[in-house]
Amino acid sequence: MNYVIKVAKTVDEAVSEALKELNITKDEAKIEIIEEASKGFLGLIGTKNATVKVSKITDTKDILAEIFNEKPESEKSQEEAKVISDEFENNSNASVDLLINKSVEETNNNISIDDITKEFISKLMKVLDIDYDLNITKDKNVLYVEILGNEAELGIVIGKRGVTLDAIQYILSLIINKNSKEFIRVVVDSSGYRKKRESTLQDLARKMGAKALKTSRSIRLEPMNSQERKIIHEALQDYEGVFTHSEGKDPYRRVVIQKEREY
Repeated sequence: MNYVIKVAKTVDEAVSEALKELNITKDEAKIEIIEEASKGFLGLIGTKNATVKVSKITDTKDILAEIFNEKPESEKSQEEAKVISDEFENNSNASVDLLINKSVEETNNNISIDDITKEFISKLMKVLDIDYDLNITKDKNVLYVEILGNEAELGIVIGKRGVTLDAIQYILSLIINKNSKEFIRVVVDSSGYRKKRESTLQDLARKMGAKALKTSRSIRLEPMNSQERKIIHEALQDYEGVFTHSEGKDPYRRVVIQKEREY
């Protein structure tokens, strides 16, 4: 279990009990206070204990290792586990091949794309100990996978600016296409995050476009993946007075917004 809910006379006592049960330190925990303690009338009537939810902060590197049963009992398995976990950050071809080959070894060649998807997501969510619903649809050669559930709990699936969601999508895409005769584009989303992110990026693009016009200075945005850069470019392609281009190499490639020169 990755979290526990504890009730005690004070928040500190409840947290202490939870940390002890999870066998983790406070630095390794996410603490949510569900209800503060209260003394009630005259300190006697209506007294309420404190209730807290303490979750173990799970590293996405550990998640992948556990999903694919990587138990570092030897130097070789330690090295393999590290290569697999680094995939979340590096997307290196070597780590992808190792990860996919390991997963496909136990996959029946006749298994359907839906079943592959369900099995992969099931393993992931089991490690995270999160209840979820899965919506899978296919439109021509595009597979849409939507993970639904408690948005607060699904935050770890999305990650900062969607980095974990992108990693899950990337790996699932390679697993599926390893088992498919035709190329299938995979889109993994959770709680409508990608649509919200698209709207946020479009607003950012227009805001920075206006700033570039006003200041006559180039605006360099934070590094983004190719899909997010495309959203920025498209949002400003008809924005009068500015133009965009990308610079740098992945994963540090970013969009630059500039004011058009007047001749």
